[in-house]
Amino acid sequence: MNPTFFPVSERLFTHFLDTTDGTICLPACSSAADVRNQTAPHKLRFPLQLDLEASLSEQIQASTHAPASHRFGPFCDNVIGMNWRLPTGRMVRIGERVVKTTTGYDWHRFLLHSGLRFGEPVDYVLRLRPDCGSDTLVFLRGDFRDLSKAASILLKGGWMHWLESLDFMASESGVELRIWIHTVPEEAGIFEAHLTEIAALTQTLIEIQRGASPPVDGIPDLAIKTTPDRAIDLARSISNDAIHSAALCYSGVVHVWLPSVKAHQAGVESLVGPHLDTLLSIGGDWRSRHIRHDKPIAAEAAWIKTLEEAIHGT
Repeated sequence: MNPTFFPVSERLFTHFLDTTDGTICLPACSSAADVRNQTAPHKLRFPLQLDLEASLSEQIQASTHAPASHRFGPFCDNVIGMNWRLPTGRMVRIGERVVKTTTGYDWHRFLLHSGLRFGEPVDYVLRLRPDCGSDTLVFLRGDFRDLSKAASILLKGGWMHWLESLDFMASESGVELRIWIHTVPEEAGIFEAHLTEIAALTQTLIEIQRGASPPVDGIPDLAIKTTPDRAIDLARSISNDAIHSAALCYSGVVHVWLPSVKAHQAGVESLVGPHLDTLLSIGGDWRSRHIRHDKPIAAEAAWIKTLEEAIHGT
């Protein structure tokens, strides 16, 4: 039997919302607000968000993680398929409509982390989560030592897996821990009581904001991937009156915001420089939406050249 070949257009994803499997396909230029408007009526949500108005592709270019990566993993684990435009203009389909399809090389993860070297995303297939109906933000405030202790207790406890995010925030106004809880309304009080106990144990002040909106900090100017045990110290060390940061405690990612457009390039380079050797030694990395630093090492360069030639047909 002769194989049947379908036109490329018939193999691409079409836009859809699957409320049974909890997946959605929509343009990569969609914002978090666009996703929410489509999914909220079905009690579904996409919890990984950095900014309500910026496009999903802009957010993924800026960082590999969002606050809710604490519970749901990085962006690449929640983008399960893509329509991708190669530099030649050809459209290809990457991934599937389901969360796990096959073993082997994770091609769409590679493309998501490659910048725009090999083309650009046109559509994303996103993995959605249930909307339980209740969001609470809890803030712990105190000195750096007590907050570090509170973060350590939360990260080592069994409750860690039920938190949406645990973020250490550093700015000109001081430092604090921000905990995001998403649950059914009837259980919110259980979390609040536990966190109140943690606050008493660590001698920190607690503020509980019931019915709050999920935390949205804006797209960072710099994202540094380090290890969880180093993230809080790093966030504190690079913050000052003009620069504020957030350490995503479980993910080991530090997001940094700079004060002005003119300060972006110089600021990123000056912040990363003193920590670069340590980052490389522990397998860390950094990225900025203002600077390309994707020069490969020698071993990678030949492989990338071969791939680029194949994509361009040269």
